[in-house]
Amino acid sequence: MARINYKIEDFEGPLDLLLELISKNKMSIADVEIITIINQYLEVINNTVDTDLDTASEFIDMAARLIYLKSVYLLPKDDEGEKLKAELQGQLVEYSRAKRAAELMKARFVGDRIFLRPAQTIDEDYSYSLIHPVEDLIKGYARLADRSLNRTPPPTERFEPIVNAPVVSVSSKIYILLKNLIRKNVDSIHAAFAGVKSRSEAVAMFLAVLELVRAHRVSVDAEGGMKLLRKGKEIE
Repeated sequence: MARINYKIEDFEGPLDLLLELISKNKMSIADVEIITIINQYLEVINNTVDTDLDTASEFIDMAARLIYLKSVYLLPKDDEGEKLKAELQGQLVEYSRAKRAAELMKARFVGDRIFLRPAQTIDEDYSYSLIHPVEDLIKGYARLADRSLNRTPPPTERFEPIVNAPVVSVSSKIYILLKNLIRKNVDSIHAAFAGVKSRSEAVAMFLAVLELVRAHRVSVDAEGGMKLLRKGKEIE
């Protein structure tokens, strides 16, 4: 083979360079002469000393790997060289397939040959363009007018429960509840609501219980039992 003058900038990575050397020697990946390829790869690396280290780092790393593979492969009756060679061959096969797939996808890509004009601005017309017969308009207006005229206000009886409902203050229920607890007439939530007759009374009593619990004047257990407290302690 003629002297190798490759530049590593021409390859996407060390595997790409190895594939080029295998192709140049007319070998197959399965039957590659590993020592020949390693020597030629190292010769390419040695001839590119002026290359940017950032670009050559991957190639130098592969060179170190190949030097180790060559040293192990030359040892007599050592299976490690064959294992390393098989591993490298597997990587080369995968890379060659990926490279071939990329070439096929590039050949099928037509996006660079499709041109579209910019989106056209459309002036929107919000004016009502339908035409209705005059008779339909008159009938529609008559139905609307008839509906508004026939709409009567609700009877006053509906408002009587709201207007005439007695106002029950929360403070009055607090006073009554404390008095019943002191006299031991009440010992549970159920007993506190026993005399409640209206919704207003029920709401006021509920708020009274919440206020007394918040002020640590009353305790309520999980079963609904109520106890009178003084300074946070139950009163016997």
